[in-house]
Amino acid sequence: MEYPGFIQKVFEKLDKLDQDKIKDIIRKLSAEKELYKLVFDSMIEGVIVTDWERKVILVNRAMEQFISVPRGKIVNTNILECKFIDKELESVIEDAYKNKEKILDREIHISRSDKTFLLTMLPLKDEREEMGHIIILVDITEKKQKELQLRRAESLAALTTLSAGVAHEIKNPLTSIDIHIQLLKREISKFNEKDVENIKKMINIVKEEIDRLNSIVQDFLFAVRPMSVSLSKENVNNLVSETIDFLKYELEKSNIKIKYELEENLPPVIVDPKYFHQALLNIIKNAMQSIHHDHGEITIKTEEDISGDVLIHVIDNGEGIPDNMMPKIFEPYFTTRKSGTGLGLVIVYKIVKELGGDIKIKSKVGEGTTFTLKMPVLEKKKKLLTYEVKNETKVVDS
Repeated sequence: MEYPGFIQKVFEKLDKLDQDKIKDIIRKLSAEKELYKLVFDSMIEGVIVTDWERKVILVNRAMEQFISVPRGKIVNTNILECKFIDKELESVIEDAYKNKEKILDREIHISRSDKTFLLTMLPLKDEREEMGHIIILVDITEKKQKELQLRRAESLAALTTLSAGVAHEIKNPLTSIDIHIQLLKREISKFNEKDVENIKKMINIVKEEIDRLNSIVQDFLFAVRPMSVSLSKENVNNLVSETIDFLKYELEKSNIKIKYELEENLPPVIVDPKYFHQALLNIIKNAMQSIHHDHGEITIKTEEDISGDVLIHVIDNGEGIPDNMMPKIFEPYFTTRKSGTGLGLVIVYKIVKELGGDIKIKSKVGEGTTFTLKMPVLEKKKKLLTYEVKNETKVVDS
């Protein structure tokens, strides 16, 4: 059997080398191996290398994190028989093997880590034969999020330019119509009530429609105008309870149960309570509208994030949101409801961002949706980290 380069030369001269020379060569090879391992594990791209039998022979540290599986569980395992690999990733790799195809920058989502990646899969070849495959994952989650945020910002900017003028122009005639309807009702009341009953019904319908249009205009104006916030330290659990109290009768009428999982002793959040109530109210109403069965339940959960900020989760067991609609959720005018304006979640997004927070959404059709608000606190608690040195545990401030 022939070996490449330096190793082949060593084998050819092995009988002529003394013991010290052999030890020196082994030390150099060992140092070189450690250097390659260090480089391999320092890469930000996740890498899996398989042999010609599709058996995993190398996994770097980044790939361990991406697929949330220790390398020890998949090394020496056929990659298509490994139970720990994400289903979507496994399916794409299996198709590539089956069709003997290369994969270049295929976008995939790994549900275990809830991240988006570019997948590349290429054969490993020497001059004579195929020796295996290299599979590379590049994390583009943050890039995708920034692109989405940019699109939303551009969309809101366009909405600002267009809607401010339109809303202003609509609001004036609506106010005038509303005043004249009230005057008309006053005049009609002078006549015989029996004769004007139908007229009153029609006027009331018109009045209701005007009120609805006025509400839409108010949402438009809120979405496009700068917010004037007044920040204060607030107990987030109290804010949650106050919002639910406000919706208590609507929830009872809709036969929807509220479940609380509120962590105690949370640090105060820095918010404008008026706007925070509005954002949370819109999210809960959105959750209520997504529930179309008799066992509706909305869970409100609060907890301290690892970063020290406070998380508020609103979890419903409603109809869920299809994957193809998820990127559009916070875009103006996007709605799945016949009576919706498509501005409710735009307003939520604007409020949360103006208050220095963040918002994320997870959903599965048929199971429900989770909105997570991340709100800033005034002072973050110091976390204690532990590390081991010669069997001794040390504690340090983070």
